[in-house]
Amino acid sequence: MTIDEGATHEINSRWPEFKQRNVGMAFNFYGENFAKNMLSGITLVRDHHEYLKNSGATVWDMPKYMSDTLDDLAGI
Repeated sequence: MTIDEGATHEINSRWPEFKQRNVGMAFNFYGENFAKNMLSGITLVRDHHEYLKNSGATVWDMPKYMSDTLDDLAGI
């Protein structure tokens, strides 16, 4: 999986696009904690994507601790 595909999958598998849109239109749609956790998770994925891109990677790879953190943020 490319780094773009991997980052998209990591985000959308935890926060589907419709929920992202709903939070974008009404921040507290699912509650403040949900919105803050979603934004934090998306930021983590984006930062990791940037790290991989800058290091020359072409394949998505993410440490388990980061996946666990994203799961915690998503309430999985």
